[in-house]
Parts: sequence; structure tokens; C-alpha cells
Amino acid sequence: MLHTPYEAVIGLEVHCQLQTAAKIFSPESTAFGAEPNTNVDPVSLGHPGTLPVLNRKVLTYAIRMGLATHSSIAERSVFARKHYFYPDLPKGYQISQFATPVCYNGYVEILLDDADEAADEPATKRIGLTRIHMEEDAGKSLHDQPQHTRVDYNRCGVPLLEIVSEPDLRTPGEARRYMEKIRQLVRYLGVCDGNMEEGSLRCDANVSIRRRGSRELGTKTEVKNLNSFRHVEQALAYEIDRQVRLLESQGTVVQETLLWDADRGETRPMRSKEEAHDYRYFPDPDLVPVVITDALLTEVRESLPEMPEARRARFVDDYGLPVYDAAVLTEERAVGDYYEDTLTVLFKRTKGGNTQAQAKAVSNFVMTEVLRVLKEQGGTIADVPVEPKRLADLVYLRLNDELSSSAAQEVFEAMLTSAEDPKTIAKQQNLTQVIDKRAIEPVVNRVLRENKPQVKQYLSGKHGLLGYFIGQVMQRFQGAPDPKVVKQLLKDKLKAKQQAASQ
Repeated sequence: MLHTPYEAVIGLEVHCQLQTAAKIFSPESTAFGAEPNTNVDPVSLGHPGTLPVLNRKVLTYAIRMGLATHSSIAERSVFARKHYFYPDLPKGYQISQFATPVCYNGYVEILLDDADEAADEPATKRIGLTRIHMEEDAGKSLHDQPQHTRVDYNRCGVPLLEIVSEPDLRTPGEARRYMEKIRQLVRYLGVCDGNMEEGSLRCDANVSIRRRGSRELGTKTEVKNLNSFRHVEQALAYEIDRQVRLLESQGTVVQETLLWDADRGETRPMRSKEEAHDYRYFPDPDLVPVVITDALLTEVRESLPEMPEARRARFVDDYGLPVYDAAVLTEERAVGDYYEDTLTVLFKRTKGGNTQAQAKAVSNFVMTEVLRVLKEQGGTIADVPVEPKRLADLVYLRLNDELSSSAAQEVFEAMLTSAEDPKTIAKQQNLTQVIDKRAIEPVVNRVLRENKPQVKQYLSGKHGLLGYFIGQVMQRFQGAPDPKVVKQLLKDKLKAKQQAASQ
């Protein structure tokens, strides 16, 4: 992408739609997918004489996000009116925050593009956050009919957090990882579902280029309509390359707002880029300042869940998991909960033992089987029909050698469509592994009797035939004998024959 003496300077503005039942300044529903213009009321439509009232949960969610991103929380913040005139903004202004955001000077850590996620201490980069502020969403213009534009006002007044990064990002890959980090955080906190396809998480990118080593910023453009991680990376790669080509051909980068056209894979002009004074910000006279008390701050801080980095470190320290396993299991909060719920049930059954081996066994099942089903079927981990208790029972059978590895996979597959416990399923399908030597020994003796030429070859030094004997026993046994027990019985009996022949 960038094969020149230039480097990119990227800052992202992420709009996060909050998971509240009501809008930011009115009790109207925020439900997605309603018929156009049904989730509207006089406040969100800006009817004369109406007054906005702040939804307390919106403020609580903003504080949660601020604390999770190491931000300073303003004791006093003010709502402002941001004026612009589009059909989807019925009041002619948007209620937002400008001079005094609720959260400021925070940061998040991202993995570097070339970082090894399995390393004990993968390389990270700190991305500063200028601000996190509360605001209301606008409506949606629909250009789906020739010569007509229709407007759906359902989204008017839906609560948003705008998360503005410092211009610390240097590559499209870093921007993608930053977006993934923001999505992980809002989902862990339960403030947003992070669904980019439905517009719950939207991103605008400010990008400029400058000569490497220079501290002076170039002319920036803003790229809109980035509704997936892939589009963020593709749009930035294209725009950076476009600006480089302009400068190298003695052209000039114009400050403007661009639209990302995913179908054509290019950015195209939308309008000239506005400055803050273009919006004529001033404090909203209908809303009092937001004052955050120590009591509210303490209440929100104590309600925070364990965050991904802390949970990942605990999984490594307490359970002895590899760093890679811990990273996968803590990527989604619900997956980490599922894993720990399973492990808790298993520990109660085993009452001790090798807890590290048990933790790794559960990890293997979750990463290979549970996450596979989740990927194939979609939805959330709550939709996986194998609940933690039944998975713990399955892992217990495997650890006790009552099921082979392949049999355990078969039982898990059956559990997806059956509510039976794994032991019952294993018995029904004749998959329970036999570990009783007395049950296996007659079949071993029979195989050795019926394969005397192969026994003679083994005794003369062809020890590779041991696998042949194991296969014969497995085929002839009515059930599923433990291969380790079969192998040991064969070795003992063949050793005895060797000793008898040498006497």
C-alpha cells in the first residue's frame, strides 16, 4: 500500500449505539427493525414546546466506557446544540457535547499488526482517546426510489457515544485492530451489541499523510460509511494510496468528506469538510449541566465486569492455560463465562486432581467444538444447545478414559440434537470405552492365536507389527476398548512369549 517516504496519520471517530430501551431524551422505544416512523414522539421530532430529559442509563453507560478506557471523568459536562440542516434532522440541530465531554484523555491498548498473539507478552501500542461524549442520533434518509428521498425518523434521538481517538494510528491494520478493540470493550461492558451491519457501531476515519519523520500534519480527509472491519481497512488503504499519488504527481489534497463505495472499492467526494465553527455550537438552554457525584462514580466503578486483559492474565495464572487459549476464550465475555461455568462444574465433580489438565481439556473442547458450532450456526453462545453442565460431564468422561477422543467428538455432535446426558448417549451408541483388562484380555489372546505368523515376525524384531495387533483387537472387540489398555496387554503378552522362547 505505502511504498513511499510518506506515513499515514489516522484518527477514528466511532459512534456506538447504546443498548437502552428508551431514547436519550424521551421515553420512546429504540427497538431496531420497527416499521418506519413508528418509534417517534414529539421530543425526538422536535415539536415546539417539548423539552428533553436525559436518560440516566445513557450517562451510566458513558461513565462505564470512560472507566474501561482509563479516561478522566468530568465532574461537570454540558450538552450543546450542533447545527446542520439535513432532512433527517427534524430540529435543525443535534444535541451533542462539544467543549465539555463527559470523558476525556483516555486510551486503549491494541496489538501491533505484526504482533504474535500467542507470545507471553505480545507487542502492543497505546492509542489515545481525545474524548467520549454523549449525543443523539439522526434519522435515516432513504434513496431507494427514483427522484424521491424518503426519511425514516425512528433513529432520531437514539442514544450514542462518540469515541474520538487521537491521531495515533499509522496503518489500516492498526485501525482495524483499534475498531475490534472498541467493539470488544462495548460488548464486555454490555453498553452496545457492536453489530456493525445494523449500524450499532459506525466509524468515520480522518486520514492524512506526511513525510516520515515530520511532525507537521498534512491536509486531512474524512471517510464515512465504514460499516465493517474489512471496509475500514480497505477504505483507508485506498485513501492513503490516493493521497500519495496526488502528492507525487504535484497535486493537492483537498480537505473534504468522502464516502466509501464498497462496490467500486474507492472513495468519492461527498461534501466539503466542515469545521467546528460551521456547526455554530452553543450550550443547549433546555438541558441543565450534567454533574457526576462521587457516589455515582463509585456505583458505576463497582459494577464494572472483569475486563478482557485482566481476565486473560487470570486464565494464564490461575488455570495454567497457554496465552493463545486464554486470548481466544476471553475475546467475548459470554465465551469466557461459558468456559468458567463449565470448569466450575468439572472441578466440583473431580474434587481436585490436576486442575491444569482439566482446564486445558475444557479449553480444547470449547475452542474446537463449541466455537466451531457457533461459527457454523451463528447467533450467540447462549444458542449453543450444549450447556456448561453437560459439557463438563462430557469432559469428565474423556478425562477418565471412558470415551476416546473420537468418541467424545461423536457424543458432542449427538448432544447438539439430544437433551440426554453424554453418558447415556455414549451407552446408546456403544461408544463407552472399556478399560477393564479382564474384559479385553480374551480378545487379545484370540488375536495372538489367530495371527501366529505375525507373532513370529514380531518376536524376530519386526516390532512395527504392534499396531497391526492393536487394530485387530479393536475390530474384534464388541464395543470400544481403551487403546492404551490394549497396547499394554499386547506388549506384556508378546514380551512373555519372547522370554519363553529364549529359555
